[in-house]
Amino acid sequence: MPTPLEELGEFSLIDRIVQRLGVAAARNILVPPGDDGAAWRVEDGCAAVATIDMLTEGNHWRLDTMTLGDAGWRAVAANVSDLAAMGATPDYLLVGIALGIDVTLDEVDDLAEGMLQACLAHHVRIAGGDIVRSNTTTISIAAYGHSAPLSEVPQPFLRRSEAKPGDRVAVSGTVGASRAGLEIIEALREGEPGAEVLTRAHRRPRARVQLGQEALRAGLTCGMDVSDGLMQDLGHIARASGVGIEVAAAAVPIEQAAVDLLGADIALDYALGGGEDFELVLTGPGDVLKRLDQAATGGTPVSLIGRVVAEHPGEVIVFSDEGQPYEPTRRGWDQLR
Repeated sequence: MPTPLEELGEFSLIDRIVQRLGVAAARNILVPPGDDGAAWRVEDGCAAVATIDMLTEGNHWRLDTMTLGDAGWRAVAANVSDLAAMGATPDYLLVGIALGIDVTLDEVDDLAEGMLQACLAHHVRIAGGDIVRSNTTTISIAAYGHSAPLSEVPQPFLRRSEAKPGDRVAVSGTVGASRAGLEIIEALREGEPGAEVLTRAHRRPRARVQLGQEALRAGLTCGMDVSDGLMQDLGHIARASGVGIEVAAAAVPIEQAAVDLLGADIALDYALGGGEDFELVLTGPGDVLKRLDQAATGGTPVSLIGRVVAEHPGEVIVFSDEGQPYEPTRRGWDQLR
């Protein structure tokens, strides 16, 4: 039997905690709890944007599939990706590390090197933190950034709650590569042709900061990153916006290496429910989304994969080539399930 926490799931539990906090929850800020990040007005006419994320050994990574350096990179990228999902510019990180009892000094050096390389790649710096000992290694990062000047853009943030019927749905890059990479690593197939692009997507993903900023400048208002799985994250948008979302399976961009090494069916299921790709999903007018693709912002293509509808609010339906609803083996990741 599932426990009460499993029955609630991660996001219902978050909602429950926010409700229990009452007046201690910051509700009168520009973006209150419930989105990829929080935002509040600051004196220079911009908004401060902040987020926090935690990666735990055995739950988010394993030392038999990646090094602590890889884990450090991913922890930075995951947090920067939440700022990218808001359209914000990353500035600083605060890092809390709980070191497992078996971690060596060389592994700590590797962790720091991984975070260094990720910070250089994402133009962000670490401003401080804390270290403790624990039974399990955990990396917790609070990321801080800023918006464009509030007077210069109609909508200073990408929000989950801004999807509207008639919008098209798009995703950047390819999805499913990270989950496919984990499969390749576990199967000891890293030496096979094409495997490197998948294993790198799993161990060293890149946040789409420039694309988030360009999406805002183009007038888009709705977006988030693909961290829990494409269908799961589109579901967050559908519920927050009170709309339905329909996706064409054939339009979902998938790494050819995943198809070649794992087969088309598995590659599609991983694209729909694998998670940890840290690509951006966006909704808005089709012509605007196509212009983002043509600009290839930061070298990252943008693919139209579906549409926003008024029907079946809160639900995401994927349709096969034959026009039938398609259900993958899993829709995404829930921290409590």
